[in-house]
Amino acid sequence: MVMKKLAVIAASTVLFASPAAAQSNIDGTYVDSGGYTEITVAPCGSARCGEITRIVKRKPGEPNRDVHNDNPALRDRPILGITILQNLRWDDGVWRGDVYNPEDGNTYRTEVRRTADGALEVKGCVTLFCRTRVWPAVN
Repeated sequence: MVMKKLAVIAASTVLFASPAAAQSNIDGTYVDSGGYTEITVAPCGSARCGEITRIVKRKPGEPNRDVHNDNPALRDRPILGITILQNLRWDDGVWRGDVYNPEDGNTYRTEVRRTADGALEVKGCVTLFCRTRVWPAVN
């Protein structure tokens, strides 16, 4: 009888868990798919953001400045410290927001998920065209 009650309590806990409890935790530090920068994802207000927190290695021929930014006033800012994942909010089983790409200076709609092995899958989209990158977690 006790086991039946425990089973019912466990089942009801799963059925009536709050949506927030189902959110995938993406907080952590990751290396971009090229191995050039580390990005740390953490809370920023009521959302999640990802900031470049370390330059692992320099890209050949590229300065450590945001030279491709569409805004000329921002082209001299250092890459280190740029927020590239912005306004990520949990929505229908995925984190949605924007991703800034310093390689071309553009911002794209994004969907972010944590993979089974702990990496971050980042999909950036323009209209119907999307590109997915996988950022391994830093151990």
